[in-house]
Amino acid sequence: MPLTTRMAWRNLGRNRRRSAITAAAVAFALFFAILIRSLQLGIYGHMIHTVVGGMAGYVQVADSTYWPSQNLDVAMAEDPRWLEAVTADPDVASATPRLAGFTLLSHEKESAVAQWTGVDFAREDPGFWETRLIDGRFDNASKDGPYPVWLGRYLAESLDAQIGDTLVGMGQGYQGSMASDLMLVAGTLRLGNPELEKRVAVMRLEDAQAYSGAYGMWGTVMITPKNPGESFRAAASLSQQHPMEYASWTSWEERMPELQQAIQADSAGGIVILFILYVVISFGLLGTMIMLANERQREFTMQIALGVKRPVLAGMVFTEALLMGVLGAAIGTAMGRGVVYYFHVRPLRLLGDIAQAMEQQGWEPVLPPSMDWSITWTHGAIVIGLTLLASLWPIYVVYKSPAIHR
Repeated sequence: MPLTTRMAWRNLGRNRRRSAITAAAVAFALFFAILIRSLQLGIYGHMIHTVVGGMAGYVQVADSTYWPSQNLDVAMAEDPRWLEAVTADPDVASATPRLAGFTLLSHEKESAVAQWTGVDFAREDPGFWETRLIDGRFDNASKDGPYPVWLGRYLAESLDAQIGDTLVGMGQGYQGSMASDLMLVAGTLRLGNPELEKRVAVMRLEDAQAYSGAYGMWGTVMITPKNPGESFRAAASLSQQHPMEYASWTSWEERMPELQQAIQADSAGGIVILFILYVVISFGLLGTMIMLANERQREFTMQIALGVKRPVLAGMVFTEALLMGVLGAAIGTAMGRGVVYYFHVRPLRLLGDIAQAMEQQGWEPVLPPSMDWSITWTHGAIVIGLTLLASLWPIYVVYKSPAIHR
């Protein structure tokens, strides 16, 4: 270990209270920054995943006139070879065709308008649907008899339908045809989006095509990039690499600008809160460093008089600040990541009026934090940088101290 570093480490032990106060200020600043930002970004990710990831898709390929009306009449013809090429792209995690339309579902005396969605379960992530299945199963649905259907939990409640009940579906099919047939309730789903759970009825893709008369048609193709956070760029690049006639590629930001704007506005508020936190901590650190400089000015003067070069002395003070910053950052990281992991395992769930307000907005009232390590690295670097910035004051005192104390 270099001599300057050893001397700096010993100096921290000479006044342990001051060193502990400085390290604690850094630790608590980083702790609250990690906690606040992890919760904030985690909630955004939860919103995007529930509203976009499950049903709408991060990147959607459809006829240029499909969105936002979601009109079944502008469905696209199947193209399995194109789909295989997209799926094999190294930047694509999955590509799944969907077909959707609207119908009136009736069960005994109850009825409700529903959006049926045809899903190719062979291509879909099985874990996604299994984790959202409340009752019933996917693998025991018979291909004979009524079409099996999996209802959103609130839709099933409004229809007073249980597993095994038969529903009557009636609506408009493809190109003006009549969509009318029986459906068998095969399960209920929790999709994480209460608005979807009030109206979605999931069917197998081939059943949806037969029910609507849209044989050999896809309404959309949902594409999940390897990096969902780069959906906008992925939509632009993939559309050039895998063009499809008469189809448009849109990211969720283009289809849901209101969601993106809401996230950006709320994120700005969080950044303001963190800025205020850092300003308060900065003045606290500066006060500690001024105290350090005033207490040790006689020491600095004596060392300079004994021949210690000012750059060496300034480097020692800088190293002390760096060690306190790193020590505080390590403690803050351990505290922050520990609490974030706890809430990741047991996410906060809102109750009462706040929960109802969130459900009306369209997502489940839970607050899962983000486990992204970049949050820790970014804010750790910020608090260490603030500590080093505050250390400029004692360094200034070192350079202005006279060789002989007067």
